[in-house]
Amino acid sequence: MKRQPSTTIYSCAISVPMHWVRANQLGILLSIIVTVVTQQYWVLAIPLAVQLISRQFGIKYNAFVRLFAPWLPASEHTEERVLLRFNNLLAILFMSGSLITFALGAAVIGYIFLGMLTIAVVMALSGFCLGCFMYFQWRQFLARRRMNQKA
Repeated sequence: MKRQPSTTIYSCAISVPMHWVRANQLGILLSIIVTVVTQQYWVLAIPLAVQLISRQFGIKYNAFVRLFAPWLPASEHTEERVLLRFNNLLAILFMSGSLITFALGAAVIGYIFLGMLTIAVVMALSGFCLGCFMYFQWRQFLARRRMNQKA
């Protein structure tokens, strides 16, 4: 496989290369590990800010992609942008929930949110996208509901 040049254009396309997706997931996972090891919950604000910026302005502004993608092997496989946005929303919700509950002193609930995010990220890095599965199930539910309303 050819290695991607360092001056890659992070354009807005319908599909995103998997090594960019993996770079983002790796950044989130490393942030979670640092948070748990150091017990410094504010560290979660870093990946949360990265995800919020990426959600608002696109993947070309994702710091984790810029930092880690050049180190990962280029991939011809892609993931649809709509799935990435859904997964991004889930990550934002889990990190926000974790940060808020840690700030309120409810560490157990914060760790539950953090655990759910960790499971999703580890599974995604292993090849199974839990968020994609949830998105598919959600779309099926909406389609069935529309069909039942027409009948």
